[in-house]
Amino acid sequence: MTTLESLLSITDFEQQWMANADRAIGQYVAGGAGSDSTVAANVAAFDDVWLQPRGVLSDCPVNLDPTVTLFGQQQAFPVVLAPTSPQRLVHPQAELATARAAGSRGVVSIVSTDSHYPYSDIAETAPSRTWFQLFAYRSRRDIEATLEFAESCGTSAIVVTVDTFVPGWKPRDLQQAWLPFLNGMGVGNYFQDPVFRAALEQTPEQDQGAATGHFLGVQANPSLSWDDLARLREMTSLPILVKGIQSVEDAREALRRGLDGIVVSNHGGRQVDGAIAALDALPPIVDAVGGRTTVLFDSGIRRGPDVIKAMALGARCVLLGRPYAFGLAVDGEKGVREVLENLVADIDLTLGLSGCSSFAELGRENLVEVPYPPSVPEK
Repeated sequence: MTTLESLLSITDFEQQWMANADRAIGQYVAGGAGSDSTVAANVAAFDDVWLQPRGVLSDCPVNLDPTVTLFGQQQAFPVVLAPTSPQRLVHPQAELATARAAGSRGVVSIVSTDSHYPYSDIAETAPSRTWFQLFAYRSRRDIEATLEFAESCGTSAIVVTVDTFVPGWKPRDLQQAWLPFLNGMGVGNYFQDPVFRAALEQTPEQDQGAATGHFLGVQANPSLSWDDLARLREMTSLPILVKGIQSVEDAREALRRGLDGIVVSNHGGRQVDGAIAALDALPPIVDAVGGRTTVLFDSGIRRGPDVIKAMALGARCVLLGRPYAFGLAVDGEKGVREVLENLVADIDLTLGLSGCSSFAELGRENLVEVPYPPSVPEK
């Protein structure tokens, strides 16, 4: 019998859950856009970046400092749980379990606007350890109301996702004719929002179908512009991060618009089939912003060495998405916590064995960016 403790890698958790998962749900969670080429590229990109351990006979670090500070708040280690939705797909406790697990390990979880449970309930489970992810609606009034709501719940930062103004092409989801929101999942924040409810002829409790239809009409804004983000900056004093940056031009624009951080991400390969790996986008963006804004990294993280490599390339912290969702699916809060425990152990060991006592010591000099194994000249 498989026990939680025997699941050590992210692959273990994924295989354990997928073996018994409903096909439509499994494809929705694990799959990406089109042929999944970008999902594969995100993971494979780490295989072309290799750590070069140094200083192995010069007092190799034992007492490591894995902490990082983000917007004045210390993190126990440089991992933030990315917004994924709706988590009710894989476990009844959904975001409640995720936030509790993250808070217990001293790290932040980013709660999606499309969470199954209202953000007010989720934030209570991990005070000061949640950020709110915002989809910029069509209506300014909706945005203002949502920001006020998030601030009242105690969010520490706002993360605006900009790469999902329309869903990516996902043939397998289309073949199943299946979308979680049509099944009443991921609408908790909307259905309790007074502004949202005021636009309905009947309450969501009276007519869920009509409420879901209205949700689909306002949830995303295809005409979102940089000017909209500048206006968002005027609405709140909280740190604002923009998630979904993949080009130097967009990174520079985010900097010009006064945003506090960017998340280099291709949405885990779920939006554009054939897009470049997120890791390949990271170094030029880091160089372009030159330390003038906080850069986080998302998409493709599966192991401790992946975290080290992204940090060495200039990320201040990484986001973890599917891996913790697999842990949640296997055993709720305990599963998420186990994924984090395993990952942090891997991070600590890899950092120390690479010759560093903290992430501040990491840099590109710790990496060799070549395909491996290297070609061997013919004799």
